[in-house]
Amino acid sequence: MFIAVLSAISLASCDKGFSEVESVEGTLSFEAFEASVYNAEDVIESRAASVDVNTFKVVVSNKTTGVEAGSWTYGSLPEVVELPVGEYTVKVYNQELQDAAWDAPYFYGEKDFSIKKNDVTQVEAIVCKLSNLKVSIKYSEEMQDAIGTADDVKVNVQVGDGASLDFVYGEERAGYFRCGADNKSLVATFSGSVEGFYISEYKVISDVAPGQHRIITFSLKSAPDVSDEYGLVGTTGLSLNAKVTTVDLTRDVAVEEELIQPDDFMTVSDSELSYGMSASSKEVTVSASAEWTASSSASWCTVSPATGAAGQTKLNVSVSDNTVESERTAVVTVTMGSIVREIAVKQAAYSEQPSVAAPTVVSVSEGIELNKECVITTTSQVVLEIQAEAGVEKLEVKIISNLLTAEELAGMGLREEFDLAEPGDAALEENLVSLGFPVGAEVKGVKDVITFDISSFMGMLALLGSDVHTFRLTVTDSIGQVTSVDLILKVE
Repeated sequence: MFIAVLSAISLASCDKGFSEVESVEGTLSFEAFEASVYNAEDVIESRAASVDVNTFKVVVSNKTTGVEAGSWTYGSLPEVVELPVGEYTVKVYNQELQDAAWDAPYFYGEKDFSIKKNDVTQVEAIVCKLSNLKVSIKYSEEMQDAIGTADDVKVNVQVGDGASLDFVYGEERAGYFRCGADNKSLVATFSGSVEGFYISEYKVISDVAPGQHRIITFSLKSAPDVSDEYGLVGTTGLSLNAKVTTVDLTRDVAVEEELIQPDDFMTVSDSELSYGMSASSKEVTVSASAEWTASSSASWCTVSPATGAAGQTKLNVSVSDNTVESERTAVVTVTMGSIVREIAVKQAAYSEQPSVAAPTVVSVSEGIELNKECVITTTSQVVLEIQAEAGVEKLEVKIISNLLTAEELAGMGLREEFDLAEPGDAALEENLVSLGFPVGAEVKGVKDVITFDISSFMGMLALLGSDVHTFRLTVTDSIGQVTSVDLILKVE
C-alpha cells in the first residue's frame, strides 16, 4: 500500500528529493505528522504577522553520518518515503539561523527516529521553539528626557564574537542573535550625548542562552561614584543604570512572575551582619528602582537613613554596646512596595575578658587602599595583612562582581563566599591551597600576621575585561569582635 502511494507522489514539489538507493528496506510515514510553534505570539509580539508553518523547512538526515537524505517545505510534504535501515533525525525550522538580524526569530525543533526493515515508522508531532537570543533596548522616562533631541545615541549589542547590531535611539525592533556554548556573553555598549555630555559605557551580561528575551533598560543613576550589579559608572559626572530583565520564551510564565512589574527591583548587598560586643556601625548598599523604607526590630539596632530614593544608597546599620552575657539578634527590614528584603543582625555577648584590640586588615601594597576603588593592571601587587590579637575564629571572603560569576568561579574551584578558617568542603579547601590561600590551621586561632595575597589573579581579572570586582573580607576573632573591609579593584 505505502509503496503504491509513494509511486503516485510527485517529488517535483520537494525542495530537494531523495537520492536513489539500491535497496529500500523501511518506510517513513508523514501521514500523522504535525509541526507547531511554541509561544509564537509572545516571541513576535505585535510587530510581525502570524507564523506560517507551511513555509517551514523539513529536513531528514542520517543521524550517524549527518548526510541529508531529503528536504521539503512543511506544506509540500509527501505522505510516505522509503529509506534504508538506520538512525535518522527530522529537523523543522522557519529560516536559516543568522548571526545577528532584526525581527528574525529562529524557530527550531527536531526528533530522532529509526527505520527498520519492512516496517513503517510514524513521525507524529514536533514543536518548534525560539532557538536564538532576542534582545530589546529600552530607556526610562528620565533617561529619555536627559537624551532630549540628541541624534548620536545608540546601543551596540554583540553576542560572543559574532556579528553585532546598532540599536539607534528610538529603535523599536528586536534584534536576534545566534548564541550557544561558545558565545554565552552579551556586551551592550551605550554611546551618545546625555545632558550635553558624551558617554560611552558598556554592560556585560553573562550566560545568555537561546530562547531568552533580554530586555536592557537604560536609566540615570543617582550615585555616579559607585558601581553596582545593575549599572555602569561614567567618567563625565553622569552615571547609567543598565538593568536587565530576562524572559524565558521557551516556557510558560508562572502566575507569580506575571505580577512583578519588569521595572521594579530592589537588592541589598548583605543578608547577614555580625558585630562584636562593642558599639559599632556597618554599611549595606541598597539598590532600588523606587523609594524605599528601612526599619529595625530592636531598639539597640538602628538604621540611617530610614528612607531612600531610587538608585543606590548606603544604609548604616549601627548597634549599641551589648551589656548582657548573651548573644542578641535583630532583623532590619527594607521595603519597596511589595518587595521586602531582610538583613539578619547578630551581636556577640558581653564578656569581661581583658581588653583586646579588634582584628585589623591593612594593605601593604602601593596604590591599594581598602574601602576605595583602586585601579589595577596585570602586574599589580595586591597583598593584605590580617591580624587578630584574640586569635582568628573566621576569615570570610565574599566576591562581588558582574564578571566573576558563580559559574566562572566554579571553573576555578571557588565559590562566591567561603571561610578560609573552615572551608567545610575538602575539594574547596584543596583548591584554595593550590591557589596559594592560607587555609584551616594556618588561619583558625592564629594571632600572628596572616598574609592575604591575590596578586596572581590580576592577569585573570584583566582578561575578563573592564569591570569592578569587590573582595569583602570579614574577620571574626575568638571573642566575637568583627572587622570587615572591602578590597575594590577596577580593571580599566
